[in-house]
Amino acid sequence: MIHLFPKQKNRMIIVLGVYLALAAFLLIIGSGNPIATCLLAVFGFILVVGAEVSAATNHHSQLLNQLYNQLDVDGFLREYEPKLQIKLKNQNTALMVRLHLSNAYCAQGRFDDAIALLSSVTVKEGKSHEETLLARFAIVSNLCYCAEQKSDIETAQKYLDELLSLRRELESLQQAKPEKKRMVFSTELNEQCMVFLKTGKADVEKLKELTRQNKTHQLQRITSSLWVARAMLAENNRREAESILEQIVKLSPGLYPGKEAAKLLAALPARPEKG
Repeated sequence: MIHLFPKQKNRMIIVLGVYLALAAFLLIIGSGNPIATCLLAVFGFILVVGAEVSAATNHHSQLLNQLYNQLDVDGFLREYEPKLQIKLKNQNTALMVRLHLSNAYCAQGRFDDAIALLSSVTVKEGKSHEETLLARFAIVSNLCYCAEQKSDIETAQKYLDELLSLRRELESLQQAKPEKKRMVFSTELNEQCMVFLKTGKADVEKLKELTRQNKTHQLQRITSSLWVARAMLAENNRREAESILEQIVKLSPGLYPGKEAAKLLAALPARPEKG
């Protein structure tokens, strides 16, 4: 994680250099017990590295919170987009950066930018076949979502077919693991979006469930809620749909979900005046 924050990494290297140079100097001049000096140097090395790695991890968590819960997409992108220029040797870290950025682009309605970014990722065979499948699953899930947002049914169906195939393969691998260590792979939003695009309707309860899950962050909640409202309007449940749309506009007026919600509200026929 620290590789994403060059300033912190450079600071860590400088501090370690000074610290080790001091330890070497003490050994050379024979000041103190050599074994104690070496042990102190090792302890200090671990302490410095641990502190900087922890700081980098916390900083990264704050950035993700800025995007997913505070909905400050512009602020997130100002600091996170430059990380695309960092040469990352770890494939998982490089993929993580691109996935978060693609989510930010989607939040702004920049689906073509998200597609271009995700399509540029080459997934190499990882340490395990499962690791490779997980990477591909994450990419295809986002690509499918982007195509659905653009109402590109043909492309979205292609990605959904691949996504479902990847899920089946991943679920098969989970069977060999202890039950508590098995991962769950959800494709519900992609599937319900596709059903809605093809038929004009979707399972409202299944979509609602996506907004109630404990791990659901704010950006995901308003995104799913937009599809809930669309499905409700298709069922002529205007009152509840309006309430959801108004809440989305309130939470994210400048983001894609908020703008789409505002359009849906504006397109609703005026209510008849009470006589």
